[in-house]
Amino acid sequence: MKSSAAKRFAKALIEIGTEEKAFEAYGKELRSVLAVFKGNPDLEKVLLNPMYKLEERKSLIEKVSASLGLSPYVAKFMTILVDTRNIRFLDEVVEAYSRMEDGLSGRLRAAIEAPMELPEALVDEIRSKLKGLTGKEVILTYKNNPALLGGLVLRIDNTILDGSLKTQLEMMKEKIIEGVV
Repeated sequence: MKSSAAKRFAKALIEIGTEEKAFEAYGKELRSVLAVFKGNPDLEKVLLNPMYKLEERKSLIEKVSASLGLSPYVAKFMTILVDTRNIRFLDEVVEAYSRMEDGLSGRLRAAIEAPMELPEALVDEIRSKLKGLTGKEVILTYKNNPALLGGLVLRIDNTILDGSLKTQLEMMKEKIIEGVV
């Protein structure tokens, strides 16, 4: 439920941003608001607290918007999130917005997990192969995961390509057990 609401809010803002030819600027503004919220965890609590009048909570988010120099549409968007009590989904809204923004900008985000540090040449090769397959600019993140034992795990959106030694050993174990039973 919450992720579908976050997607709807993100879609509404990105449509406005596309019309205004400012969707990338709106994305930067959203991420800066999120950074403020992460730096001040009590801010969200105050904005969700019914002990404060709605006008006071709206005034607070307007002050935050003004101090960050947000565009009128993003500032209004933040006020709507406070008004509908959906400010608690800001993380998810920003994540959904970023995915939509990447799609409009022709970017693809992928993550690699490996048991050891990968040579930069290999990371560049993976990036260029993905770019060749998708035709999109690839933003690649790397995570060291010693539990994999060997091989790689590549995540692209909801697709996981698991070539790790750990998974292969687990699959072999299952096949052996199936054969015995």
